[in-house]
Amino acid sequence: MLKSSFCASLSPLLALVLLLASPFATAQQMASGMIAYEVGSAPRLVTANLSAGSVTLLERDSGKRLNEVQLGGDLRQLARSDDGTLLVTDYSGDRLLLLDDDLDLEKVIPTGHRPYGVIFDAKRQWFWVTLFESARLQAYDTAGNLQMDAETAETPRGLALTDNDRLLLTHAMTGQLAIYDLAKLGHGTKGSSLPETTLPKPRLITLAETHSNTPSDSQGLPRLLDGIALSPDGSEAWLPHVLWSFDHPFQFQSTVFPAVSIIDLDEESERITERIDERKQLFLQINLPSVGNRSQIVSNPFAARFAADGKRVYLTLAGSEDLLVFDLSRSGKSNNNRHRRKKFQGGAKATQLLRHLPSQNPRDLLIDGDHILVHNAMGQDLTRLNRGGSGPFARVTVDVPHFAKLVETDPRPEALKRGERLFHLGNTLGNNGTNARFPMAGDNWMSCNSCHLDGFNFTNRYLMAAHRQKSGDNAINGHANLTNMVAGDFVGEYLRMTQQTQGGMGHDTRDGAEAVDPAKPQPEVKAMMEDLHAFVTADGNLPYLANWLRLDAPRTDPAKAPTTHPKEWLNSASCQNCHQQAFADWSESNHRLMGNSHPYYKVVQALARETEGEAFGQWCQGCHMPQQVMTGQMDLPKGSHMFEQGGASLIAAHKVGEPVVEEGTGCVLCHRITKVEDAGGNSAFTVNLKDRESYVFEDAPGGSLQHWLAERQINARPAAHKASYQKDFYRDAALCKSCHNEFAPGTGANIVNTWDEWEKSSFAKAEDPAKRRTCIDCHMNPEPGNGGAPVAGQSTENGTMKTRLYRHNFTGAQHQLVGLRNPDLEQESLALLRSSATLSARIEQAADSQQLVVRVANTGAGHALPTGVADFRELWLELTVTDATGKLVLASGQPVDGAVPEDARLFRKVFGDAEGKPVGLKFWRYAKLLEDTRIPADGWRDEAWPLPADARGPFKTDIKLNFRTYPKWVNDAVRAAEPSLPEPPIVQLNRLQLTLQPLPVTPATEPQS
Repeated sequence: MLKSSFCASLSPLLALVLLLASPFATAQQMASGMIAYEVGSAPRLVTANLSAGSVTLLERDSGKRLNEVQLGGDLRQLARSDDGTLLVTDYSGDRLLLLDDDLDLEKVIPTGHRPYGVIFDAKRQWFWVTLFESARLQAYDTAGNLQMDAETAETPRGLALTDNDRLLLTHAMTGQLAIYDLAKLGHGTKGSSLPETTLPKPRLITLAETHSNTPSDSQGLPRLLDGIALSPDGSEAWLPHVLWSFDHPFQFQSTVFPAVSIIDLDEESERITERIDERKQLFLQINLPSVGNRSQIVSNPFAARFAADGKRVYLTLAGSEDLLVFDLSRSGKSNNNRHRRKKFQGGAKATQLLRHLPSQNPRDLLIDGDHILVHNAMGQDLTRLNRGGSGPFARVTVDVPHFAKLVETDPRPEALKRGERLFHLGNTLGNNGTNARFPMAGDNWMSCNSCHLDGFNFTNRYLMAAHRQKSGDNAINGHANLTNMVAGDFVGEYLRMTQQTQGGMGHDTRDGAEAVDPAKPQPEVKAMMEDLHAFVTADGNLPYLANWLRLDAPRTDPAKAPTTHPKEWLNSASCQNCHQQAFADWSESNHRLMGNSHPYYKVVQALARETEGEAFGQWCQGCHMPQQVMTGQMDLPKGSHMFEQGGASLIAAHKVGEPVVEEGTGCVLCHRITKVEDAGGNSAFTVNLKDRESYVFEDAPGGSLQHWLAERQINARPAAHKASYQKDFYRDAALCKSCHNEFAPGTGANIVNTWDEWEKSSFAKAEDPAKRRTCIDCHMNPEPGNGGAPVAGQSTENGTMKTRLYRHNFTGAQHQLVGLRNPDLEQESLALLRSSATLSARIEQAADSQQLVVRVANTGAGHALPTGVADFRELWLELTVTDATGKLVLASGQPVDGAVPEDARLFRKVFGDAEGKPVGLKFWRYAKLLEDTRIPADGWRDEAWPLPADARGPFKTDIKLNFRTYPKWVNDAVRAAEPSLPEPPIVQLNRLQLTLQPLPVTPATEPQS
């Protein structure tokens, strides 16, 4: 009121000046990697230099570098407050960096995973920050203090702030835009440890998925949303992104399409919607003249900005390395009757394509009067363009190709930098001669980054989720036609992927590309693929290539994955004195002995290495033998502890202080997992040994005085020990998912989906939280088979009594191997198995036929029956039926010479190759699902057998649900290599003996149990 009265008493001109100077009068703001501002009358520009790890301050009119500060990490965006404070997001370091106006570091703020977007809110004097992987939106004051922390929808990324106090946020991997009305910010409970401000529920807009029966038409799921371009009047938002079209096999020019979606921000009518008919389809339908009878293709739209008068929009294409100009004064209605290569969308038309900008990987752009500054991420410089005025025939031209050098010294290895460039490159000419001869993309089509956003990380699971084909037709949701599953021959496989998906490396020769044979590449091509490999195997990507395992440790050789010395791993027996029961349970479990002591694994591992190459074996080892991977041991160890009881070999080694590279997952391995990156499985977790709480004499021989002193140090500070070895997310099913979901490298075919099966079930989604069960509730329960009910107990000797104890028995379906060491553990496995399913039966009578129907209901498992290696597990029905005279009228499922007959009713998966032939032991070659008769969680399956027409009831039925860990053909192969392995028994899980009368079939007919 005071401000309004004061302004009313002034002249209109003076009032306008004061209003514009007010910190609460803000124009449309958009998050970016570069910020322009003024110091007095001196124009300045500050940039975040991504993987170079630095921030640079420039004179904006001359490009002169005033300062560069090396901070490390991957610095994506920055924002500047009214007092000159800068907040920078470190995408790879999980931190925010608070800098003063001179770029001096004031504060380091740890965050959740992958902070990305940042924007300054002048009204509140806050920085808004998105945490891309952690799915959170946070607010910090200018001193770096957390003011608000709110959960969002998945993958929040880009930010924009309108002048009417609305915060816009893109969700990159779900194709959504969230709009928060900041005027409705609420307040939480005072006195709590959390910030008091609460975020209002956003309006969430899901961009439309489009479909065409013609694969080469622009269509698909909107993905890879990032920045937001707001019109000067705030009436619309432009969202650059790609479209993923995965309802057919990956192939050149029909898988990924560039697009820009337009959102109508009509506040008065509350009509905030996507203008689907005005979506800019930037592939084949772009409204620009063809060149050489070919449409001009662009790739990876990144950032857009409106001209100050709102008449034009400028768009960077980071893949094809172009600038596209839209003229909003030449708008029109969409015309669907024109040929698909000529038609244009409604709204603004593309009027200029400035082809192949002079530097590398153009991303952010800034309109600065008559100029446009383009931030080249891989070129590490700025290009200055001339807008050519604002008239109807204005054309953008290159003013200064390399206007400002941003990075003086990039500390990363040269091969890594070249590889990163190749990964993002969709420019067929490539800015240099080698790339023109051997381009990464044909026809400027796409780059690796078009699917694998920022490399190989948690976004991988969204690729698999976007798969739109039936598994029976095509289970591959990635690259097909691989010769050695990537790791076996990475040079050849990278070339096959590039050729078949991106049209590069000689697949598309229309622009002069030379032919390349993946089996015998030219020396220049081999060198390029080795550079690409340096990026693919970089920290944060796939250091061990075949799996997603990561070790948080420095590299001794930049070209090799980080490793540890065996002495850095504490022998699990060193934990025994304080955790006796946990060690006893674990030492005989399959989680401990699932490497060389697991004969089935050993045979399959050897086959994988033999057929695909030695390096491919690490795909299996990432979960089965991660410690071996992280100590750099490529050869499989000798010997086996298959029959070992009580961890005898570990105890013996501990007594003499001998380091052990343990197979399976040991105490330190599991309890030093510091991050789970939900990439869909395949050992997607990070292990950190260097930052753990350690103790003097901790590696001393067991039973020695020195080791006794080490244990006393733990007892003196138990809280520190617990903090170092126990994380909250250890209770999260996502930790189990990292190994109990599994996909084939390169092809992405989902082999094991145990977590997904659970996530869809009542065990995960029951309305009553007390009825929900996670993996460990059932599989680490002291009383397996009790439905996951809590059982009290102590986790340490003389420790506190917990209301729910989690044992380290890791009870599962593989009862046979644990039974070789501990019959009690085998009985626990069988108890769990027997709690999973129930049987019921009925005989249906029709006019001239009758049949036995047996229902197997999954009543106790929170996943499908069977799950895991369901292509190997045997779960089937064995039954007999006699009629009123005692005559046997039906028999099914009786084993013959130890083998289950082919006509038995089995509940299983059968994997096939691309030709539809069963893959057998080579399950990683899965390309088509030939059969899936498993029983889903909360579901059932009815199996029917016809009875002789002349048979008369009552009928006596004897129905058994049988289980065997592996079929005879697998057992024969394994026992040939491991003769000491006993034949696995057939186990009866359930039995139903009933006398049944035929009943007419009606909707109410239910089986009897």
